[in-house]
Formats: sequence, C-alpha cells, structure tokens
Amino acid sequence: MKPEAPHTESDTVVLAARALAQSTRYGPPPAAALDLLQKVGALPDWLEKVRRFCADDPRPDQARAADWLLDNDYQVSRAIRELDHDMPAAFYNRLHVMADGGSALPRIFGIAYAILTATRFQLSVTSLVEFLCAYQKTVPLTTAELWALPSMLRIAGLEILAHGFTALDENLEAPFELSGFAVENLPPDPASCVSQAITAIIAVRGIEWRDVVDQASMSEALLRSDPATVYAGMDFETRDRYRQAVEMLGTGSGMDEIAVIEAALELARAAADDLRRSHVGYWLIDDGRPELERKLGYRVPSGESLRRFALRHAGTIYATALVIFVLLALVWPVLLIAGPDGGLPALAGGVLLSLLPATLLSVTVLHWLITRITQPRLLPMMDFSKEIPENCLTCVVVPVIIGRAEEIPDIVEQLEIRYLSNRDPQLHFVLLSDYADAPSEHLPQDETIRTALIDAIRTLNGRYADESGDPFFLLHRSRQFNPSEKCWMGWERKRGKLEQFNAFLLDGKADAFECQEGEISRLQDTRFVITLDADTTLPPGSAARLIGTLAHPLNQAVIDPHTGKVVSGHAIVQPRIEILPIKGPATLFCRLFAGDTAIDIYSRAVSDVYQDLFGTGIFVGKGIYDVGAFRKSLAGRVPENAVLSHDLFEGLYGRSALATNIVLYEEFPATYTEYAVRQHRWIRGDWQLLPWLGRKVPGADGRRGANVLSRLDRWKIIDNLRRSLVPPALFVFFIAGWLLLPGSAWLWTALATLAPGAYLIGQVPSIIMGDPRRGILGDLAFRFGERFGRWFLAIVFLVSDTLTSLDAIGRTLWRLIVKRRHLLEWRLGCACKVSSRQWKFAGQYLANDVAIDRFCRVSCRGSGSL
Repeated sequence: MKPEAPHTESDTVVLAARALAQSTRYGPPPAAALDLLQKVGALPDWLEKVRRFCADDPRPDQARAADWLLDNDYQVSRAIRELDHDMPAAFYNRLHVMADGGSALPRIFGIAYAILTATRFQLSVTSLVEFLCAYQKTVPLTTAELWALPSMLRIAGLEILAHGFTALDENLEAPFELSGFAVENLPPDPASCVSQAITAIIAVRGIEWRDVVDQASMSEALLRSDPATVYAGMDFETRDRYRQAVEMLGTGSGMDEIAVIEAALELARAAADDLRRSHVGYWLIDDGRPELERKLGYRVPSGESLRRFALRHAGTIYATALVIFVLLALVWPVLLIAGPDGGLPALAGGVLLSLLPATLLSVTVLHWLITRITQPRLLPMMDFSKEIPENCLTCVVVPVIIGRAEEIPDIVEQLEIRYLSNRDPQLHFVLLSDYADAPSEHLPQDETIRTALIDAIRTLNGRYADESGDPFFLLHRSRQFNPSEKCWMGWERKRGKLEQFNAFLLDGKADAFECQEGEISRLQDTRFVITLDADTTLPPGSAARLIGTLAHPLNQAVIDPHTGKVVSGHAIVQPRIEILPIKGPATLFCRLFAGDTAIDIYSRAVSDVYQDLFGTGIFVGKGIYDVGAFRKSLAGRVPENAVLSHDLFEGLYGRSALATNIVLYEEFPATYTEYAVRQHRWIRGDWQLLPWLGRKVPGADGRRGANVLSRLDRWKIIDNLRRSLVPPALFVFFIAGWLLLPGSAWLWTALATLAPGAYLIGQVPSIIMGDPRRGILGDLAFRFGERFGRWFLAIVFLVSDTLTSLDAIGRTLWRLIVKRRHLLEWRLGCACKVSSRQWKFAGQYLANDVAIDRFCRVSCRGSGSL
C-alpha cells in the first residue's frame, strides 16, 4: 500500500523527516571532518574571485547568478565568518554520525540538506520545528546537534553556491570537495543553485535559533516537567545552562540526555517538600550535582576535576598566590637594597617600605589573571521580561537627604524616568527622604520642602495612576536629636531609612515616617526592595532582571538558625555598576577618569574575583534585597551610631552576590574635589569596621558577641583598609628613595612611578585596537593619552590622596578609640575648606577656586561638627 501523498507543505516537511529518520543508520561521535569546514580559511579568497567574475560583464546565462551574488555578497561573507567562529573542533567532535555509505558525516548535516530540500530552501522557524520534531519521534537529537544546525545549513548553502558557480565557469572551482549530500541535492540549473543557496544563507541569519531549540529540543520538553514548576519560567540563558549541564553529564556517563534528565527528575521528586531540592536545577548545577553524578556513574574529566579542586580550596590557593606575587614584586627592591651599600637594617626597612606598594602591583596582576583563567559565575534567573508575578511585589526605593526645595524637581524627574523604563504593576517607586542635618529640630525651609515633596508625588500619580493604583509613594522622616553627632538628623541616615522601611513592610508600622503620600498599605506585601542612589540610572528591563535573579530558588537565602548569617543563596544581589557616559562639557579630570573603562569605582574587578572564586561579591548600596532575609541576617548586628559603610557590612552578613550580566549606571564626580570628599567618606567608613575583625564584635544591644564573619568576609574588610593605605605608603616610598634607601634614587623613583599604573595591565589590547576613523597614529595617540592620563593624575594627586587617606584614617581611629562620636558624619564641615587647599594644590589645573568654594558651601550645609 502506497503512503498517503502529502496535501500541504507542512505534510511534505513531516513526511520527509519521518522518511529520513526511518531509513538512516547512525552512530556515536565523532563525525568525519567536512572538507569545507577544514578549508574555511580559503573561502574569503574564493569569494573575492567570484565577486570579480560577477562584476566583469558575465554572459547572459551567467547574469542572473552574478546579480544575486553582487547584491548579497556581504551576506555570504558574513556566513563564512560566522561559520569559522561557531564551529570549533571540540564542539564538532560532539556531533553524532549518519553512518550510511561509509561516509560517517555528521547526522545533523544530512538533516540540514533534507530540510533545504523539503522546504524548497524557504526556511522558517515553523518548518524547522516541524521537521525536527517529526524526525525525533524516531531518532532523538542531542542539544549540541540542534545548536549545530545553523552552521550545517550555512555549509550546505556554501556548497551549493560553490557548485553553482563552478558549473557556470570552470575557472571558479571551489577550494573544497563537495559532500555526497550536495551532489544528491543540487538543482539542475546553475543559476537556481546560486539563488536558492543565497536565499537559504540569508534565512539562516534571520531565524531566531533560540526559539527553534526551545521548541524542538526533547531535553527542553522533559526539563519543563520540573517538580518545582520553576524551569519553564526561567530565562533562556539559564535554561541553556541546564541543557549544557545535561550534555556534559551525558557525555561523561555514556548515557543519553533523556536518561540524565530522568535521573535528575527522580531525585527532585524525592525532595518534594523542599522547594530548592525539588527543583531540577539543584541537581544539575547546584549542591546536588555530586549526588547526581554518583547516580549516573559520571567520570569527571581531568580538567574539570582540577577546576573543582581549585574552587574547593579557593581561599588557600588565593592566599598562597597572593603571597607569591607579593614576594615576586619585592624581588627588585630587595636586590637594589642588598647591594654593597646595604645592610640588614636597610634591608628590613626597605622591605617594609616596599610592602604596600608591592601589593598594589601583585593584587592587580593576580586579579587580572584570575579573571582570565576562571569562568564567570553567573546567577540563574527567572524570566520576568513580560511581567513580574504577583508574589514578587517590589519597591524601587531612592533614599535622599533634601536641604533645599530646589533639589526636588531633579530627584523626582529621575524617579519618573526609572518608572518609564521599568513599568510593571508589581513595581512601586518610593522616595525615602530626610531633611538635612540641622542645629534644631525644625528649620524655616522645612515646610516648603515638605509641601514640594507631596505636590511632586501627587503630580506623578495624577499622571500615571491606572486601575492598579498609584505607582509613586513618599515616606518622609522628621529629625531626631543625635547626641553622638550633636545635631538633629534622620536616624542612622540611609541605613536607618531602609531599616525603618523594612520594619514597615514586615510589621505594618509606619510611625517613623511623619509624612506619607500614596496609599502605602499597598506596599505591605512587598517581597523585594531595589535600592538606588539619587543619581543611579535603572536601564529598561533591569528591574525585572534583578527581581528574576533573586526570585530564583537557587539564589534564595538560607539562614543558619544558630548564627543568623546567610550560608547559602543570597539576601542581596549587587548588579554591575558602570559610569554613566559623559553628557556635555566635562572637566579634564572627569574625562580621563570617567572615560577610562579600566576605572574600578566600586572595586568591580575585585568583586568579580570574589564572585567567580567564592560565589559572593561586594555590596555597594545599589542593588536588590529580599526584605525578610535581609532583616533576619542583620537582626541585632548593628550598634547605633557606629557603622558608616553599612553597604559592605550588610553584604557580608547577607552574602551579597554580584550579577555581572545586569548593569546599572551612575554619574562620576565632576571634579577632583568631589572625588576626594567621597574617598574620604569611604575610607572613614572602612576603618570604622575594625571592631569586626576580632573574635568578639559589637552588637545592637551594646554587648559583644562571637564573630560569625568568615575569613573571606574579614579579608574583604582588610583589603579595603590596605587600599586606603597605598597612597601614603607610596608617598613615603618616593621620599625614602631619595633620602633613605641605598642605590640610585632615580631607580626608586621609577619603581614608585610604575606602581600606580598597575591597572594598565590587561589594557594593552584595548590600546592596540583602534578606531580607523581617527587614523592609525591619531587613534593610537588618543588611546595612549586616555589610558595613561589617569596614571599621570594618580602621580599628580599622590600628595593630596595621601593627606586625604591619613586624615580619614587618623580621624576615624581617634573617634573609635577616644572620642566615640561623629562616626556617622557624612561630609566634613569646615574641614572641607582646609582640605580644599590641599586638593587645589595638587589639581590646580583641573579645578578653580570658585568651583571648590561652591562645592564646599554645598557640602558643609547641614553637616555635623568635627
């Protein structure tokens, strides 16, 4: 009985797929090499030869093919580049074999030709999915094969294109041999070879292959039966990571992907009472992976085994490598000191003087190497790009201190922009505001500020309110007298605002906020809070991605009931913070610092290393936190009037993670004066955490308790202290090179001058790569000046940076040990003018008296006394 003839194009595709699957034998990888793929490097020259032939007045029978090529030669050229990039040898060797005829070519290559024939070279997501699904009813395909399909279609297109031009002119012979599939599937008319091949090549480029893989993958379909019902809601990158884990486990255990997934699902079903363990991802990429590997009989490759060993002992390896790199950095100074003019006292003194400058170079080199040899540790993420679910209600909170009513329009405008970039019914935008510090509880301008705030929020709600309610809210605090700061101020500044806001979200008490605007009862079910500074930009979709990250079961915080510390998952997720591109005129200082992509404004490179090696980052105050877990992790931890750098502190107890694939932007200080004032505050905050390096630490009740911070947590504090000491140490090293150390003073000066340029390590490729629009020499000069300008400024500002660091450190130690007051001081009152003389001396060409005086007047307004 003859098979039923197809009635539609869809029927044709399905029948062709079934016939191919039933008529072909297949075998395990690796597949035999394709000649075109081995000789892909010769294709650009061949294409140029064909291009010249087409442009050189072809015969009438060649004209149609020539026109097709000339109109689309860039498409062919791009396909060649993509083929060279997308099909590395290691990936090709994972492809299964179509074992008919002894050729052992990749199975997916034969499928590619069959698809072209069945669809008449008219590719679409629908036709591809129909063919692949019909084929897999008989023969399942691996994930690697599905991802190899676009490359195989490009190869098929290039083979047919080459045959077409070879048939048109024998001088255009292809630089590779045609596969057997090409010979079987060639159209009789050479011009039709050419047009159909180019059509297919263009179609491959236009198809969204993520959709094809999602709809055609049998692994995908099975993973969607995740007992925790989490997998289907994850974003594509996370799901693809799970599928890659399945591939790896299948390869190492000799089992097919379906069997691997079934084993993972079996383990997940057995843990139905635990959301984390009942999620299939727990067994594929998280802590359950070793148990799944034992169940499968997985053989860990030697390279992977070495990587796992390194991660298990990351702390020891990191510390050992750091010591080695510091010792290497000390070799040259030691050799210079150990000469005929040196002695043991000189050697000991020289090593001490060289130690901190040596750490500047060694830490930079070590971290650069780590980021090059380790894989980024990305966090799994839910896909909330279309909508945020109701159980993930989130507040975007901007804590601000307002000294004048004139500041409010800019603050509210930024709040409105964030809303327009991230509109969703489950996102609420809250302004948490305080009055500026004052010598009395009330100032004459307070009522004007209060009225302006209320009017601004009401205006926004009048403009954007819909059936779901008002999206904007105001919670404003009155001043309280702080005996430690000797002024009236908002309790505990930003940390206090967030703590009282969290208390309102969890307990429903809003007494701390004397002024409220908006139906704040709608905030009660808030699960997450995104906290931003006034100048932080929240790009479109970034709020949903932050929420999707923290909402994933594998990222949700697990708190130790005995210590109260987050031991697994995260209470906080810190996105990557980049500098907002400079808009309009800028000072030389701002152009050199903000325009330099190497700048590390929030220890981003350090945080990348911590995340990749240890699975935690550094919280810098802009990010998302889980309200309940955040509050539990800090309960009883923070003494009043004691912690200025609360972001780092909160990140240590909340086990902050760094999401390097989510980016927020903020402005960079316009002048060196602003930059130095900020550094002074950061250094003071870092040194105020000294009590948390001991075995016993202060608590909120005034009593000291056991320190639950890990050695890594304490190292993060110590490393911040080290960096604050580098400018003074480098300055002393400069002086010692001329006055104390033996040997040539110029050699010591060279060493001291090179140290601040350590950040340029790793920047050589970006300096060499250029913008041809400026010309080779012009662009090289531009890039050289941009990269080395910051190095030059580091030398210019060394005296000022030293004074800033020493003043901040000395002031903090005095207040911690003796005075025990003013630990929450935000900006230094009249000291700002004293320091400005130092900063102006170092940066007189970058800022003028008017700018410094104006900034000091603003920064001193409302500040506490010294």
